[in-house]
Amino acid sequence: MQLFNDPIQNEFAGALMGLAPYGSADIGEVDLLISRVTDGDDDSFFEACSAAARARIEEGDAAAAAGHIETAYDCYMRASLWLAMSYHPLYGTPVDPRLADAFHLQMHTFEKALRLGVVRADPVDIPYEGTKLPAWFIRAPGHEEERRPVVLVGGGWDSTMTENHFGFGIAALARGYHVLLHDGPGQGKLLIDEGLTLRHDWDAVVTPVVDAALRIDVVDPDRIVYWAWSLGGYFAPQVAAHEHRLAAIVADPGQMDIGVKLTAPLARFGLDADAMARLPELSDEDERTIMAYFSENRGLHWKIIQRGFWTNGGGDLTGFLAEMMKWKLEPSEIAMITCPVLVTAAESDPVSSDSKALYDALPGPKTFMLFTDAEGAGMHCEVLNRSLANRRTLDWLDDTL
Repeated sequence: MQLFNDPIQNEFAGALMGLAPYGSADIGEVDLLISRVTDGDDDSFFEACSAAARARIEEGDAAAAAGHIETAYDCYMRASLWLAMSYHPLYGTPVDPRLADAFHLQMHTFEKALRLGVVRADPVDIPYEGTKLPAWFIRAPGHEEERRPVVLVGGGWDSTMTENHFGFGIAALARGYHVLLHDGPGQGKLLIDEGLTLRHDWDAVVTPVVDAALRIDVVDPDRIVYWAWSLGGYFAPQVAAHEHRLAAIVADPGQMDIGVKLTAPLARFGLDADAMARLPELSDEDERTIMAYFSENRGLHWKIIQRGFWTNGGGDLTGFLAEMMKWKLEPSEIAMITCPVLVTAAESDPVSSDSKALYDALPGPKTFMLFTDAEGAGMHCEVLNRSLANRRTLDWLDDTL
């Protein structure tokens, strides 16, 4: 769906529209956003999204003061997602102060919503390597005191728990699952405030989350699910290889080798076989050529230079590639995955390129689920038809658990 010619603005405006079934935005709100943004101008995109969020916060405050708690909850939740979308195009270092301020308001507003009592939600203490993972436990409405399965809601490359909750946490709650939202290093507070970057051995992040879940009395210890999307499609099988207390995982889309998706296309810049074999090392000339191309390509500039250099560390192209080449599931790791696995793929999503290969390599119970263009779900994370993706995934979880 083409809302903006600019690929980054189009992606995040599209997410607002795609998550509409879960209360993100109405069509008229997105249409108004488009009219207020200068295509390709990140400042105007930030201001338009922020203004919409502030309007909803004001509406929510007035509703809460008048005792209209459901309205306040809806307004605060919407505002938190609009704030999240506002600052994504500003990614990069040095960190734009507007990004940090919008993030802090986003999480404050998200917390205001959760503390209203519309859903029963509590912050969770999850120690992690000298700090704490931001986390919230939300009980399934109508089943607050029942011991039930829990979905550990995981994110991807640049999402926070707010976006992840809209993506599939809300749908899981409606289906009767408890939900444990959490961010990790390279995401949200740990990235923006503490400077911690993503890591390829994501089990070190999720194992403390499982520990925390097991301390919650209404969590069924035999039915803990880890569900993650986008880059989380690599996280999920990597975690399952090392964390064996999971009853099932969802990898949306499944991924085995992130590094090769970044290094293999570099051959188009004239790198010969020897130069490709020496990666991540690059000659000065090759690095200048590649960086010049990335700098002139809006989408790649954002994904690699702005987002990748910041969220993954490395600081330059060689360092970034060196880090990303660690992001690979070895056959020995895949052989260690014993719980049931749902591997998804989307027909027109390049990130899904190795989803079927992951599925084929899995030794235990497994299901492959393809989402197609004909269903309106063939894009990355099925973001313009999340309802379909969530229905099918939750049906699979119901059957599996």
